[in-house]
Amino acid sequence: MSIQPGRLRRLRTGLTVGAATLVLLATACSGGTKVGGDTEVANADGKGEIKGEVRLAYWGSGPRVELTDGVAKMFMEANQGTTVKSEVAEFSAHFERLNVQASSGNMPCLTQLQGRQLNDYTSRKVLLDLQPMIDSGAINVDNVPKDVLDTGRGPDGKLYMIPYGAAYDSLMINQTQAEAAGVGLPADGYTWDDLGAYLKSASAKLPKDNPAASIGGGIPNWFIAYARGNGQDLFKDGQLGFDKQTLVDFWNFWEKLRKAGITTTAEQRAEEPQQVEQRYVAQGKVMSDNMPGNSLTPASATLKGLKPGDKLTTVALPKGSSAGGNVLFTSGFSIPRNCKNIPTAAAFINFWTNDDEAAALFSSNNGAVANSKHLQQQLDDPKLPAPKKHELELYQKIVEAKPPSVVYPPGYQASFEVAFTRAYETVSLGGTPVEKAADAFFAEVNSALKAK
Repeated sequence: MSIQPGRLRRLRTGLTVGAATLVLLATACSGGTKVGGDTEVANADGKGEIKGEVRLAYWGSGPRVELTDGVAKMFMEANQGTTVKSEVAEFSAHFERLNVQASSGNMPCLTQLQGRQLNDYTSRKVLLDLQPMIDSGAINVDNVPKDVLDTGRGPDGKLYMIPYGAAYDSLMINQTQAEAAGVGLPADGYTWDDLGAYLKSASAKLPKDNPAASIGGGIPNWFIAYARGNGQDLFKDGQLGFDKQTLVDFWNFWEKLRKAGITTTAEQRAEEPQQVEQRYVAQGKVMSDNMPGNSLTPASATLKGLKPGDKLTTVALPKGSSAGGNVLFTSGFSIPRNCKNIPTAAAFINFWTNDDEAAALFSSNNGAVANSKHLQQQLDDPKLPAPKKHELELYQKIVEAKPPSVVYPPGYQASFEVAFTRAYETVSLGGTPVEKAADAFFAEVNSALKAK
């Protein structure tokens, strides 16, 4: 599809989707379709007349609302007789609302999810398997790499989410500080041992009040990279899938660096702001940190205001013994079993996934675009800002390396992430031996997962 002159410009300013964007928590519906997984659903292959109304639930604020609603307007223009009504909230409120809607059989036909929350809903059997819609041709995923698409699968192997945006973690480095310390950037394919040596070497030449890294022992995403890169499953059969020694080794890695004064202190970590644009690496207070790949632009803007001569960049996370450490954290769309307009919902997902203009408008606003053709189109755009181009190029490298995947169990964030950070704090702040903290962590998390 060719882009009509001025169309993207008009859509970027003041879009409203024809129906008011809803921000209130949804109320329970009266009656409605049963949502149990054994209930037959009409049009489950996505085929049928594309018309009528669908609700679109997503998280975001500011520009993301304008861009998402802009894509919805494009879809309605291309499919006369359809209406897309948006329901938008901040991230946590979005999922609070979905929990109410899932309980009442009132989920929107177009429900935005992330891989880490997906199985909170597959376990309740409220989502449709989308593979029949791909098989019928209602949704085309030919340009979505298999490793990206597979992040939308549940524990049963069925496809419950079509990813459209892929986030990843990176090692963000103050390149100016690294060059002044004589270490430059890590070589491609560097390992965890290489990372330790790199940080130790940099620390020896950095000012004493400028640590080589923010301490990473309590960051779940650092551990996910470590475990998956070393061939360990995060979860298996509803329990933790990695062995305790893997966790002990990971915590000891960071404890050795912390005790040597190479990282920030445990107290500094507890005080560090968590907004990406305010993290210590963005303020120029540390040389490196684990950061979202798409945080390069806002972090660079902060650093430019504080230290105009410094430059940030990102590299892939270190490799383990069996694979690269990077995993993908995808966002995408699911269709609930209670949806009464599946053909239109499937058509919208297909449009979002494959329309060139829609991809150009949204411009990887929520992670790198999953469609490889659109990714290349954005990389070829001479107007693409340099930090965004670097973000997309690094994503492209990570996907080409076939990143390992993670199937997250129901209740992952509440059961795993909070417990992980707290357990490491008992080590770094409380002096608990690493082995004892690992035993307590396994007992707590396996018990919580079992209860789900």
